[in-house]
Amino acid sequence: MNTTVNQTFNWSRFTATLRKEVVENWRAILFTLLGTYGLLTMLMILGNIAFYNANERELIDTMLPQKVVYAFLSIATIVVASLSFKKLTSKTGRTEMFTSPSSSLEKFIVNGVIYVLGYIIAFFILTQLADLTRFGALKVLGFHGFLPGPINFTNVVGDFTFGIGSEVLNTTWGKAYLWIGLLASPSVYVLGSVVWPRLSLLKTFAFIYAIEIGIFILAAIFFTICGNTETILKTVGLWVMNHIDQSMLIAAMVMVVQTVVSWGLAWYLFKRKDVISLKWWK
Repeated sequence: MNTTVNQTFNWSRFTATLRKEVVENWRAILFTLLGTYGLLTMLMILGNIAFYNANERELIDTMLPQKVVYAFLSIATIVVASLSFKKLTSKTGRTEMFTSPSSSLEKFIVNGVIYVLGYIIAFFILTQLADLTRFGALKVLGFHGFLPGPINFTNVVGDFTFGIGSEVLNTTWGKAYLWIGLLASPSVYVLGSVVWPRLSLLKTFAFIYAIEIGIFILAAIFFTICGNTETILKTVGLWVMNHIDQSMLIAAMVMVVQTVVSWGLAWYLFKRKDVISLKWWK
């Protein structure tokens, strides 16, 4: 059984547990951060070479670098989140985790802080460092194309006025939806890491894909029964375009619910784990 004596939160125990997790896993954390920095640097250097030349002084889409970084961040967060409870993959790891003198709540929050919130904060720092590296490396190498100065990536959710769906995303609630998504998406993979510690990323992705297929099948059955599929889709599409703020408010609220439910369920299942068994239904 889980040997933690209580489920309370104590700040001193929390900080001690946080330090312990960082010290014990500093190599894996450092490797993850260096890998992120290296991939971002390569992406920015190649992007600069590919999209800027001597005759083209600016991109058609001035927010393209930020959009690429946001897409990279969206993928990176779910990969790292899926590793948040990797200690549960072995009995040794479970024994160490569940017998340490801290509550399950403190252990859960520590993993969330390091592998989700901490990674997102570190990502923005690494992004700026990668961009400075891009600028410095191409300057030293004598790049003959247009070399823009350092870019501000703190506004990765900025002006989405270019591309399909820009009318929807370039609103207050559209931008809120994108920011909330940075916590909503990883929360599902944190839940997956608790339920399926082994191959968590693949299993969670497969589970989400199965749900999407199920929804698609149900929608197909619904449209088949109702008929007039084209009319229904046009009506829904027109309502969304005529009520963009309301549509994105609904979408943002759905993401909030997804975040709360996923984190809450992950915590509930984690505190029911024990050293002997990994079955999520225990």
